[in-house]
Amino acid sequence: MAIDLLTTSGINSFINSYIQTESAKRISPLKKRQTKYNNLTSVYSNLLSSIDKLKSSLSTLKLRDSSSIFKAKKAESSNTNLVFATAGSGADEGSFTIRTNQLAKNDTLLSIDRNSDSYSAITSPGTYSFTIKTGDGSGSYYLSNVSVTLEESDFTNGNISYSTLANKIKNAIKDDKAEITSSSVSGYLSSSGSFKLNLGGTETEITYSEGNYEDVIDSIVSQINNISGVTAEKILVDGNFQLKITAVNSSKYIQLKDDTGTLLTQLGVSSNKEIAASGVITASSFSPVVGSTQFSISSKNTGYNFRLMEISDDGPNGLLNEFGINLGTNRQAFVQNENGEDTAGFVHNLTDLSAKFLFNGIEIQRDSNIISDLVNGVTITLKSVFTTNDPDVVISVGTDVAGIKSKVESFINSFNELYSYLRKNSSSISGQRGILFGDSTTSSLLNILSSSGYQPLLGFSSDVINSLSKLGITFDVNNGLSISDSSQLESAILSRTSEVELFFNDTNGFAETLYSKINSYTGANGYIQQTISRMNSNLTQLNDSITRIQNQINKSAENLRKQYQKLQTQLANLLSSQSLFTNYLG
Repeated sequence: MAIDLLTTSGINSFINSYIQTESAKRISPLKKRQTKYNNLTSVYSNLLSSIDKLKSSLSTLKLRDSSSIFKAKKAESSNTNLVFATAGSGADEGSFTIRTNQLAKNDTLLSIDRNSDSYSAITSPGTYSFTIKTGDGSGSYYLSNVSVTLEESDFTNGNISYSTLANKIKNAIKDDKAEITSSSVSGYLSSSGSFKLNLGGTETEITYSEGNYEDVIDSIVSQINNISGVTAEKILVDGNFQLKITAVNSSKYIQLKDDTGTLLTQLGVSSNKEIAASGVITASSFSPVVGSTQFSISSKNTGYNFRLMEISDDGPNGLLNEFGINLGTNRQAFVQNENGEDTAGFVHNLTDLSAKFLFNGIEIQRDSNIISDLVNGVTITLKSVFTTNDPDVVISVGTDVAGIKSKVESFINSFNELYSYLRKNSSSISGQRGILFGDSTTSSLLNILSSSGYQPLLGFSSDVINSLSKLGITFDVNNGLSISDSSQLESAILSRTSEVELFFNDTNGFAETLYSKINSYTGANGYIQQTISRMNSNLTQLNDSITRIQNQINKSAENLRKQYQKLQTQLANLLSSQSLFTNYLG
């Protein structure tokens, strides 16, 4: 047997047996503890996640004032195909009737229809410009100055087709930017002062001092370039200087106003609201019949106060004139001719642009079909014109019972998720103990949840809602919370809204109290996170111990292997000598 042990296979078998024996004796107990700590860490991490979910739902319930979920309102329409309505928190409760007689429309201008391949009267490349004046929605107006650059490549033998011209105009409108460019100035400004730069309703004061115009404009450019959404530059033209200001966002206008000195006058800058054409209108070219080109311009916003007020070429023989829409302030009607050329003009009369409806019998007009400034907190959407047979639509605004109830249900679900997880892992069932059995931290948390489920609130009298049971919510020790009487809960939300609200979000209310109690278990310094930290520290020590002992076992095994390999060599030499001696005697 000793000789068998000293074979290579015997040595390997012995060393492996040694490693297994030592590992089972010294490492296995540590790995068992390691598994336990890993399992505990996982359970505590899941527990922490469930607590955070419950805290989140409680945070929703304890919101106060205008953010309180119990102030949520719901608007209901008797016919959503005709009128739709929504209500925000704090909306005025009540009911009202609506009857839509006219929907708001986008003001639309249609051009003459032209043969696509025919040549226009424009024969020279260059820059052509036109001006569009649109309503700003508040009784004033915007100006859009559009430039169209025609290149040599746009022409064929000195001619440009109507289809090419329409696309050039359309793209120029799409790419237009709101710009204010001053007159050229030189010399010395003898006055100081300030003016306001109005960018889409936000005003910034720009100051200037007397001095050379070059220095004055440099100072203004520096100040304006510090404003987000607008850029400025100084332009040198034949020794003179110009100020150029550009709005970055096409939906925002720019305006220079309220000059306390003479600078804006010297620069020849008006107080008009300049806006990118693409911010207020859309343009398109289309083919009403094959081979033809027609052009349309529409206001982006509906209603009379956003109408197209003026559209004019800035010079004779302009591009708009080629499509018959160089109308100025003339508001002629569009006429479609089946045989022959259409008459360019507007699709709608001015009186047809705004929405018209009866509100509780009163005639009302608005620029938009979406109305949010009529009833506090309520947004009304007009969807269709009523026929004579359609009854008035009734809009009813009241407490959003379903929405509030869903928030309560969300709380119950997160409560039960945490409660069930604690019960499952801290109970002993059929002799099988949960991993948290006997853990004081989780035991105290379970007691907090249990007591909150059935005990009345301290400081709340018995004649008001002071417990979950008065809301039709029952606590069961095995399953947690459940809505045992849905109608009782809905009735309380509807008819005793203020009591329900106080029960949940008062400073001593249910949500605030429970949140405060479970909050100490979470966070970096909470009980559970401290426990997880201790577990992680223990795991680090165990890992270090396992690595150290494993290295010791491996080192001892290697020493044993060397000793047995030495004996193996000695035995081989002895057997060799024995063989020689035997042969000699023979």
